[in-house]
Amino acid sequence: MKSVYQTTSLAFMLATSVTGVVANTAESFLDTTFYKLESAVPGKFNLDARLRYESFDLQNAVPANDRDGHSLRLRYGYTTPNLSGFTAMIEGETVTRVGGQVNDIHPLDEAGDGTDLNQLWLQYQDAEYGHIKLGRQIYALDDHRFIGHVGWRQNIQTFDAVTAEYSGIEKLSVKPFYLAEQHSVNGLHNELKAYGLNVAYRFSKAFVATAFYYDIDGDEASNADASNETLGLRVTGTVMLDELPITYAASLAEQTDAGASSKDYDAAYYAADVSTQIEAVTLGGGFEIMQAEFRTPLATVHKFNGFADALLPTGGFANGLEDLYLYAGYTLPIGNGIPVKVIYHWFDSESSGAAGQDGGKEIDLVASYRINQYVSLLAKYGDYESDGGVGNAGAVDKEMFTFELNFKY
Repeated sequence: MKSVYQTTSLAFMLATSVTGVVANTAESFLDTTFYKLESAVPGKFNLDARLRYESFDLQNAVPANDRDGHSLRLRYGYTTPNLSGFTAMIEGETVTRVGGQVNDIHPLDEAGDGTDLNQLWLQYQDAEYGHIKLGRQIYALDDHRFIGHVGWRQNIQTFDAVTAEYSGIEKLSVKPFYLAEQHSVNGLHNELKAYGLNVAYRFSKAFVATAFYYDIDGDEASNADASNETLGLRVTGTVMLDELPITYAASLAEQTDAGASSKDYDAAYYAADVSTQIEAVTLGGGFEIMQAEFRTPLATVHKFNGFADALLPTGGFANGLEDLYLYAGYTLPIGNGIPVKVIYHWFDSESSGAAGQDGGKEIDLVASYRINQYVSLLAKYGDYESDGGVGNAGAVDKEMFTFELNFKY
């Protein structure tokens, strides 16, 4: 563990010193260049680049599972100016390994290697009532647990969809959607017939309630078992305890098989998170419980259950999953500030039929540094120690480390 922390610290110091001068010099050049470009062509150009080093170590007898290499992701697009409420966007995405062999980057990034149309949409926005968007787009709801963009992976997830939001009543948000195709992080294009409704009402800063219903019908040939119906409720807010802010989030949902699924199940989901800020330190913890077969095929799964991605509920767990975690965060007063967060997970199966099965534990670390408005650094580490796994996942130790340079305009 000591070597990982030392490596991360050294990487941050070296990268900051080397890129800092270049980034600050480039900032004025980019401001001038893009200003001239957008003055000549009305609208908004965007460029997003991520150069990533990733070490991926799976402790089993298959050497091909070890990854140690670099990848580069580029996104480049253009959004039209607003014309009587209408805007349109087109964006491409290119993911490629930088040198090395086929297995030198993460399997998901390898599968998504190449160039693809990332977004192509038309939107109508009404200042009073909300908006409607048609086409290929990035889409996420709430905390990304059920529908997300998986932005952590080099190949971001998008959908061919019709999405909308009605906001014509104060404090109320109504979001209906229809998803016709999922362009996943592994390069697959899964046909869907997915629709749903997400309704949120902000009673106060201390209490925001969201009710949701999602019906996902996967293609029979490729992802039939992704099909499910989910009905749930989520509440969030921040309350003051004396002078201490307490931020909380809690969710519960019920899910059944649906459509083309070959499964036959009825499973529940429970989650809660509570945190507080004590001067410069953030402290918090929570839990997440999924009963057997509960699945989240359209979620940003990397955000949950550990950075090492040893436990991914996209296809459900045969014995369910219990994840209990604690975390602490602090911004180191160095330069522009280095936010650091440490998370510790304890995993177990949820089903009583798997008595004695311990899902293992994991420690995660993430740190970031923003050099200027365009350039930032990020380091991430996850170390999962197995103790039998959870049903059909997490049966072997797994360790990951990434360091990345990000540019965004």
